[in-house]
Amino acid sequence: MIRQNLHTHTDWDDGSNSMESMILAAKAAGLTSIGLSAHSPLPYENDWECPQERLPAFIARARELGEKYAGQIDVYAGLEWDVTMRDIDLSPYDYVIGSVHELPVDGYRSVDSDPQTTSQYLAECFSGDADAAAEVFFAQYAAVAREPEADIVGHFDLLTKFDEQYGFFRPDSARYRRAALAAMEELVGAGKIFEINTGAISRGWRTTPYPSPELLCALREMGGRITISSDAHSTQGIVCAFDRAQELAGGCGFKEIWTLQGGVFAPVGF
Repeated sequence: MIRQNLHTHTDWDDGSNSMESMILAAKAAGLTSIGLSAHSPLPYENDWECPQERLPAFIARARELGEKYAGQIDVYAGLEWDVTMRDIDLSPYDYVIGSVHELPVDGYRSVDSDPQTTSQYLAECFSGDADAAAEVFFAQYAAVAREPEADIVGHFDLLTKFDEQYGFFRPDSARYRRAALAAMEELVGAGKIFEINTGAISRGWRTTPYPSPELLCALREMGGRITISSDAHSTQGIVCAFDRAQELAGGCGFKEIWTLQGGVFAPVGF
């Protein structure tokens, strides 16, 4: 059983529950450690970030709760850093998840807000060329590869969130696959850990985690490393589909996941 979840959100950003509620839910689910990962500020108006001025208090509260529950569950203060936010100090956090949520076209276009937004940006910004959108999306991960403070690659193929119902993208096309694998190779070369992320399962959009099984198998062939997380935005999703994620990882040939242990990432076999 997976005993750690480093990708969780609370009411400090767009999560539904308090930090303490998430910690208690993790403890009740049998986890031995949890990471509280606030959404980083963004360079445009939105309603899901943790504002810059609140981040020191976020870290302080996580540390306070870590002391309160010491000996029961380990609590880490993390950040889900969005690559569009380049001017931010990532050093105060126990770990950093590097994620891509937007396309830098016509301002910024979210890739995971809803199917209507996806349909609109494909039509308006790419003339219906989904492969071109995928190339722009995956190219942004170069920023994660270059950032020494970034430890984990967040939901690598997030742009396919709505594909099981709507089929916006063509992951089997040569251009899509070339863009994805080039980004993956650069991230693996930089030593980044890829999360198997079950968040879209808990929200009813997917039946499989990110990355896709095909990309996960390619990651294994490249010698990449993985962790498993649920991107939980509520207590109900704290260990969503962890058994499915572990089974997928094993089917792709992985025999261990990487977990944060006392400030250092180390492998744990399964």
